[in-house]
Amino acid sequence: MNGRLIGLAGALWLACGAVVFSAEQPSIPSSPLALSFDEREIQLPLTEGRRREIHMGTVVYLAEDHTLPLVEVAIALRAGSFLEPPLQAGLASLTGALVRRGGTRLRSADSFDDRVDELGARITSFAGFTRSAASLSVPTWALDEALDLFFEVLSSPAFQEDRLASVKTNLRESMSRRNQDPIDVLEREWRWLVFGRRHFSTRPLTPSSLEAMDTQALIRFHQTYWRPENLIFAVSGDFQVDTLLVSLEERIARWSSHQSDQAASRSIPWPPEGPSFAPKPGLYHYEADFPQAKVALGARLTRDVPWDSKDRFALEVLGEILGGSGAISRVAGRLRTAEGLVYRASARLDPGELWVGDFQVFFDTSSSQVARAVELSLEELHRIRAEPVHTTELEVAKLTLLGKLRLSFDTAEEIAGLLAENELLQRPDDYWDLYLRGIEATTADDILRAASTYLLPDQLLYLVVGRWHDIAQGAPEGQSQLEMVTRHRVRHLPARDPLTLRDLE
Repeated sequence: MNGRLIGLAGALWLACGAVVFSAEQPSIPSSPLALSFDEREIQLPLTEGRRREIHMGTVVYLAEDHTLPLVEVAIALRAGSFLEPPLQAGLASLTGALVRRGGTRLRSADSFDDRVDELGARITSFAGFTRSAASLSVPTWALDEALDLFFEVLSSPAFQEDRLASVKTNLRESMSRRNQDPIDVLEREWRWLVFGRRHFSTRPLTPSSLEAMDTQALIRFHQTYWRPENLIFAVSGDFQVDTLLVSLEERIARWSSHQSDQAASRSIPWPPEGPSFAPKPGLYHYEADFPQAKVALGARLTRDVPWDSKDRFALEVLGEILGGSGAISRVAGRLRTAEGLVYRASARLDPGELWVGDFQVFFDTSSSQVARAVELSLEELHRIRAEPVHTTELEVAKLTLLGKLRLSFDTAEEIAGLLAENELLQRPDDYWDLYLRGIEATTADDILRAASTYLLPDQLLYLVVGRWHDIAQGAPEGQSQLEMVTRHRVRHLPARDPLTLRDLE
């Protein structure tokens, strides 16, 4: 009985306490729309104090963070596909992959992997069109030995034969499937239509170019371009600045002292040459037996957009309004939400980093709806060129971009990485401050001017991947509805051999 009374008293006390506690809390809004938040100031990291130059002029960006006992070391260098011989497409990316995976002169690939794992570390490497990169992630207690391993693989990769053979086998298998993913087909054909087939950024890997690359080719490329004087470091996490810089400097000095017997360094042309191809506006179709049609429309931009140009920031906001991933997207709002015509819809507007970029509206839909969806997309392009955007629409787009900017500098690793990227791409030191102020200052008139300048209807390319008979809805003699909407007669692209990507017709 006493136990019951005690239990009842406890329950009453908890209930009273709960009532008193809830009474002290602010009222809960009846709708999410009534929620309000204090405005957060965007804190941009300063380059001052973070950029250091050490042995041979090697640049290091630093961002200390002692929250966790971890250190992240990343390197980047201007070495990519733009430096490849014409008959060795893929040499840069193959070299980048095997730097880490192919062992070193001191250890086999398996032995190297085992020691990295024992330290609880992670080492990666890769290469792309315009850059190569590698990274080390390691607990603080193992930093010294992990740095030895990192520099060992950077300075003296062995490109082990069996690892190279395995990568080649995987690449051949991947090449054989190049026509199976409709998005991959669309993007490949789009890049060829916009940038041509001869630029290094659109030149495909083929069986013949793969066979032309042996261990010696990878060694020569590495020794020529993966050199300490070409590196840009981004270091973040739990380290002491002075100790770390001395550690890096000693290892770079040892690396450079052993290069006398290697291939001579070559001057790296920078920035890489952009595509000289002149796109031809029109309606293009690639026949493919996919359930839905994949559609892209857009064009290459008409001119270069400097990093500090007012147009660059206006184009960023314009792209967000037209088809960004935030709360505003005219393309998705019209085609998917309002009309229910498409499964997915998006748009990108890329001003370009090292050469002139492009803009593209993308959607996938049933074949019978392609013409109507293209028509509505064109209406949105014409509208954004003719009418100032609404104030609320503009503000939401700007807030979305600024929110992404704030999140871009959330961690020490991101801070060091983005500052190092400024160096690599030759952006102004204060680029992110320019970006912040540029987005904030963008007006509806700026959007209208940018749209009128860069989104030119008479320069549009239309690419459709799917079954033409279904898309044209059985109009073999006269013009299809899609041809009438685009005002272009269709040009059917030839089928491509998946391995060589040569035309089959």
